[in-house]
Amino acid sequence: MRKLLWVVLALLVVVPAAAKDKTEIIESYKANAIAQAPGAGAMVQVNIYRWSSDEERSQIVDVIKKATAENRINSRDVAKELRGQEKTGYAFSAGKQGYPLRYARSFDMGDGKRQIILATDRPVTFSEAYQDSRAGDFDVTIILLNVDADGKGDGILSIGTEVKWNDKTNKLEVTNMSSQPTKLGDVRPAK
Repeated sequence: MRKLLWVVLALLVVVPAAAKDKTEIIESYKANAIAQAPGAGAMVQVNIYRWSSDEERSQIVDVIKKATAENRINSRDVAKELRGQEKTGYAFSAGKQGYPLRYARSFDMGDGKRQIILATDRPVTFSEAYQDSRAGDFDVTIILLNVDADGKGDGILSIGTEVKWNDKTNKLEVTNMSSQPTKLGDVRPAK
């Protein structure tokens, strides 16, 4: 009986902690996606569960550096590396299925402002593959949110993005977007 009691107590301590780590949203934002075509806007929501570690960032940057050095920036290597990362959250478009985020980092920009960089391997739809559109060449999605201390600001959403490493600036560059990036206006906390 005593042994059973210890097992039950252990489960009560361990299971809720593990479940909490998987589902707790640490930050959540909504934004208005401002499309080029009139009346084509939508609501976007981002839920962040955790931030990518320095090690995860290094793994992704190493793959980008290698692809850049070998002039293979439109390869699937970056998306494959992202796909192998643990989920950091989800991005949703109004009324549509959410996509798992594989990278999430927040950078202090001073004066209470932050830039949040989110990325995932971009799913290619059947119609794109069938039509062999240019969007299929770059299978990374990047979301940049620029927010103030209150979590309000703006950003961009770029689907089908090419990324490479610039050795001169020692920074990541978005060099080619298969489609015009979507501006995100009225970024605000979702909670």
